[in-house]
Amino acid sequence: MTTFIKKILPLLLVIITSSFATGQRGTVTGVVSDRESGETLPGANVLIEGTTTGTVTDIDGQYSLSVPAGEVTLIASFLGYESQAETVVMEAGATVNLNFALASDVAVLEEFVLIGYGVQKRSDLTGSVANITSADLNQGVLTDPVQGIQGKIAGVSVSRKGGDPNVGFDIQIRGASSLTTSTSPLFVIDGVPGADPTTISPDDIESFNVLKDASAAAIYGSRGANGVVIITTKRGLEKEGTQIEFNSYMSLETVANRLDLLSGERYRSFVESDPGLSTAFRDGGANTDWQDEVYRTSNSQNYSLAFSGGDGRTRYRASLTHSNYEGVVIGSEKTRTIGRINLDQQALDDRLTVSAGLSATMENNQYIQYDGWGSNQILYQTFQRNPTDPVRKENGEFYEIERVFQYFNPVNLVEQIHNEREAKRYFGYLKADMEIFSGFEAGVNLAYTRNDHEGFYFEPTTMYLGTHAGYGNRSYHNFESKVLEATLRYNNQFGVHSLQTVGGYSFQEDFNTGFQAEGRQPFVDYTRMHNLSLFQNVNPGNISSYKTSNRLISFFGRAIYNYDSKYYLTATIRRDGSSKFGRHNQWGWFPSASAMWNITAEDFMQGLDVVNNLRLRVGYGITGNQEIGVYNDVLYYESAGTSFNFETGEDAILFRFAHSANPDLKWEEVAELNVGIDFGILNDRISGSIDYFRKNTFDLLGRYSVPVPPNVSDRIWANVGEFQVNGFELFVQAYPYRSENVRWRTSMVFSTYEQDVINLSSESFPWTPLREGWLSGPGLVGDQNWTQTVRPGLPIGTWYMPEYAGLSPDGKFLFFTEAGGVTRELEQAERRVVGSAQPDFEIGWSNYLTLFNNIDVNFTIRGVYGYEVFNTTRLILGNPIFLPDRNVLSSALDEYDRGLRDNPVVSSYYLEDASFIRLDNISIGYNFENVPGFSRLRVYLASNNVFTITNYSGIDPEISTTGLSFGLDQYNVYPKTRTLTFGINATL
Repeated sequence: MTTFIKKILPLLLVIITSSFATGQRGTVTGVVSDRESGETLPGANVLIEGTTTGTVTDIDGQYSLSVPAGEVTLIASFLGYESQAETVVMEAGATVNLNFALASDVAVLEEFVLIGYGVQKRSDLTGSVANITSADLNQGVLTDPVQGIQGKIAGVSVSRKGGDPNVGFDIQIRGASSLTTSTSPLFVIDGVPGADPTTISPDDIESFNVLKDASAAAIYGSRGANGVVIITTKRGLEKEGTQIEFNSYMSLETVANRLDLLSGERYRSFVESDPGLSTAFRDGGANTDWQDEVYRTSNSQNYSLAFSGGDGRTRYRASLTHSNYEGVVIGSEKTRTIGRINLDQQALDDRLTVSAGLSATMENNQYIQYDGWGSNQILYQTFQRNPTDPVRKENGEFYEIERVFQYFNPVNLVEQIHNEREAKRYFGYLKADMEIFSGFEAGVNLAYTRNDHEGFYFEPTTMYLGTHAGYGNRSYHNFESKVLEATLRYNNQFGVHSLQTVGGYSFQEDFNTGFQAEGRQPFVDYTRMHNLSLFQNVNPGNISSYKTSNRLISFFGRAIYNYDSKYYLTATIRRDGSSKFGRHNQWGWFPSASAMWNITAEDFMQGLDVVNNLRLRVGYGITGNQEIGVYNDVLYYESAGTSFNFETGEDAILFRFAHSANPDLKWEEVAELNVGIDFGILNDRISGSIDYFRKNTFDLLGRYSVPVPPNVSDRIWANVGEFQVNGFELFVQAYPYRSENVRWRTSMVFSTYEQDVINLSSESFPWTPLREGWLSGPGLVGDQNWTQTVRPGLPIGTWYMPEYAGLSPDGKFLFFTEAGGVTRELEQAERRVVGSAQPDFEIGWSNYLTLFNNIDVNFTIRGVYGYEVFNTTRLILGNPIFLPDRNVLSSALDEYDRGLRDNPVVSSYYLEDASFIRLDNISIGYNFENVPGFSRLRVYLASNNVFTITNYSGIDPEISTTGLSFGLDQYNVYPKTRTLTFGINATL
């Protein structure tokens, strides 16, 4: 790092010095006005072409701009008008008058967005589609590309529990819910469905297009139930010579919030003040902050270099990105290198366009275990570790002592356990589009994806006070996907009638292969997991492998009709055939229809200057979800362990049926209604959209219990049940202030929805209410440690547990009973609805400011309101029952003074309001002017997770709302981080 700073510092000094050099200049003055009315336009932009140098017109529409001598082209622009360019020849010291008269053009509405197998003007959209360009993405450290749209799109929730760099973000569109299937959206990258977004560098992303409702997503049929995220990568532009882009940042990360655990001195003082505790206390003689020993200030870097260019027929862009993300917990780290090249070629008098893309991603991961409370769980061992224990002995060896069951030195664990992964991912496509005759076009798209992952895990025999046998594991997993798609498009204009159609065929086949082998009792620890032949104990079941495949064949079509730019109608149909389902239901239909009325085009709206855009959208469609794995419809055997064979005297492998066959198994279906209004006021100075949606998920996929006989297995996959989601979304964008020195654009998104359970059973497949949200930890025993229920009539995420009624005189928990009394027996307590983990609403507020033409300030604030989190950390670590061996939270001393003398018990006492407001991201950049050799040079400072306002007592109130159970804040969550980033963007 020191070498890098020494190399880059002189370059920065030269750049900064040269930016202040002055040459021969002159002045251009003038007025920017409306071409039709002649009215002046205050706040219009006037820029020197190819630079960020410019100014803004004043209250009278006048401007004055200093420009270099010679031929100079100025560009005037204003929201809602076409940009205009004018060229002047400037002499040194002279003043030239140049006026601009701009033609009206609602520019925002003329933007094009991707809608799946095509593009459409934003003004023509009939479904609910959101578009975010690279300029509006969050900046700073982005370990996952989808983090860039966090808080930017109404109805799209992007979240991650903790700050582990090896864990991606969960993205959920409109509260997608299911019993067993994946609720992640379908990702489409450069037209290829099912691609992995983590194989894209954020620097290579051009835009995100999100298809939120079923009428928009139905074109993807059985994979569109959870919405579709279409990502386009940057491509080469026509340019003389080669454009070189260099982006880099260095970032420091720290733990944003820590647990308030007892220090050694405070622990020692409290225990010694109580005779009942001091007699059993073993003082380790140290004063160790174990969080200090395990946490660190991490350093992450990113370097991205891209080359692009092209002429009228050939365009290219090649990029190479290397990132190193160091975790704030010792032992956790990720390095990733991504290479990508995009090519575009036009031929046959521009009737043929050939596009190709190829990318390779190499990733190395260093993991730590922290998702439980076992002997190898680093965070739990850190939090419970007695602060009087030292890290090492005087001779330098790690200090270990057996205070309680599963009690080990976390620093020792990190050093001895090896948990690594190496991943290689390849992605390539080739597509061609040919205009057969005017308005008629044929296309073909071929794509191939391959992902290889190797895992390595080893625990030496020296672990756990030398009582460990040692353990090693190696695994390999490979995924391949082949895609072939062919399309026909016909677009034409017939007077006031316009028709845009697409029809196509899609074939996709996926293959999964892999194996794993493990052993115990290595002869030597030196070779670790790399030579499993040195392990003495390898049992049946320790070696396994698999190979699976599935195929999806589809036919689809869409027609978009436009009458006189007033009335729009879109109809979509897709027929999917999937090998994942039973032979009676392998094919299904997925139709949709939507309409839009451009109210502002009607005669009665003419002359209404305040409202320049008002459009009503209505859509209804059916989509599906097939993400359940393979072979769930057929009967097959699986291993059931081993048993002693009395005839041979040896162990024999047992087999059982995995489940009963179901030839009627099919995908889940989602029927969704969407009603929306798009609006624009004052030439789109204020614009946005309002959407209401209701979607019902039918034929939920689940694994049900069935009797034996007549069934050969007591389990079967079937389609039973229904969920419903109702929601409301709001998006507003405004330009509240424009002056010569300040330009401010702001946007706000608001989302609210509720996921309800309508039904879980049928006559053939009954299913009792589900018990979810299970707790685990020391002191938690029995089958009552569940916190949530999934049952008809209640929303998903409902907290359903005994209600706290106080403490008994001897310090035991009391709970209300159904009869109206109280009890200390958990089994006799009445379970009640005591809250919800489902938020009332989410809000995001993004701001983009330009100050004095050179400074840009961007920040995003996000809030989630109206939900409760179960603080399992306080339940376990806040209980004084674990004194004087384990460490506890400071609040445990208050509980001790309050009289608590009971084991951890599930109850509403540990349920807390977790509403929060967070400054997610802020960046401040400076754009240098007229730097020789650079068309753009920007340096910036950015920070993520700047601060959080909440009443929640845990370290982080944020949860991920995916799955049937969410809202548990366990003591085993990787800590959230706060980053400070310095970066540079340079274009030559």
